[in-house]
Amino acid sequence: MKIITSALVLLISLHSMAQSGPRYDKVPGIPVVHSPKSTGIYVGTPTIAIMSNGDYILGHDLYGDPIKPRRLVHIYYSKDKGQTWQFQAEVDSIHWAGLFVIRDTVYLLGREGKSHSMAISRSTDRGKTWTSLSILKKRQKHGYHGSSTPVVFHNGRVYKGYDHHVPDKNDRWMSDNYSFIMSASTDANLLDSLSWTFSTEAMKPYSIEGTGWLETNAVLGRDGLIKGITRIASEQGFHAGYYSLSDDATIDTSTIGKIDFIGGATKFNIMWDPKTKKYWALVNYPSLVVRKLKKRAGGMRSILALTSSKDLKKWKVESIVLATEDVHFHGFQYVDWQFDGNDIVFASRTAYDDGLGGAFNYHDANYITFHRISNYKKAKVPKIFKYLLEE
Repeated sequence: MKIITSALVLLISLHSMAQSGPRYDKVPGIPVVHSPKSTGIYVGTPTIAIMSNGDYILGHDLYGDPIKPRRLVHIYYSKDKGQTWQFQAEVDSIHWAGLFVIRDTVYLLGREGKSHSMAISRSTDRGKTWTSLSILKKRQKHGYHGSSTPVVFHNGRVYKGYDHHVPDKNDRWMSDNYSFIMSASTDANLLDSLSWTFSTEAMKPYSIEGTGWLETNAVLGRDGLIKGITRIASEQGFHAGYYSLSDDATIDTSTIGKIDFIGGATKFNIMWDPKTKKYWALVNYPSLVVRKLKKRAGGMRSILALTSSKDLKKWKVESIVLATEDVHFHGFQYVDWQFDGNDIVFASRTAYDDGLGGAFNYHDANYITFHRISNYKKAKVPKIFKYLLEE
């Protein structure tokens, strides 16, 4: 197995595999990147996409005091279904970004590091080289916020959810953000801002419990309309924000509200599956069994669950994919995933033991890991994890 240790290509090498400290066998899945907490550099925003030949391309960003104020994304490539990974490139001045592929052209859409404008870059050689960042939406009064949330392809267009970040008021974290959906023809020049349609924006109603209105998922509704589903950091973690577009440029304001949703307090990805005619999601399950006194659901990321729904309204836990009871130092979070035949493949921002003192905490992760859920349609909750679902 080839493990790539996180490195700032132009600045610093974090850890050599020749050294005898790391224990990569401790972490679940296949480690792609390892950044020991002693470096002060942490890995985030995993993103994964699949090329037409079945190869995988993966990215993640880095953060921490040693690299401030830089913002950057590292790109990796796998030709053997995720068993080994090859470093491809470093994309500078972008973070909180997601990958998507159109006819083997790879795009990276995220936030420009200095201005906080929305930016995009393109690669035509499987992630080895990238265009200079193109600004799609320039910061005006406030910047933009996004993540590796799903990309929807529908009727010849590509759709992506995004957030207009407004500074917090009265300690209400991320609660004054505005959510919107952006889209463009898949035949257009996606580096040109004029190719994109940006919907009107929706703010979180103050009547909805919890903070946050962010990391918007664009989801294809069964009525053929695109829905926006947002993370809300409620105390219990069992609902999410919701609205529907009436057309590509307009949010139907009568639909703005919330839905019941398992794991809505942390970042999640929802996708429609035409094979099973269900929506599927990978979420952090906020188990009451391991909840500590006054611990909010948004800080519980040590349990990763596969859930499904027929209508986006009623959700069922199909499987507990990864789990520990250590909510302080373990996390399987910010997961990005794709359908791959009968399987689901995903990349995780993973905080876990490494033989070097483990992660700094559950949030500041020391690994990017790759995982596969085989035959997801028949996934079940393992017996050893069933107790986590007790109420």
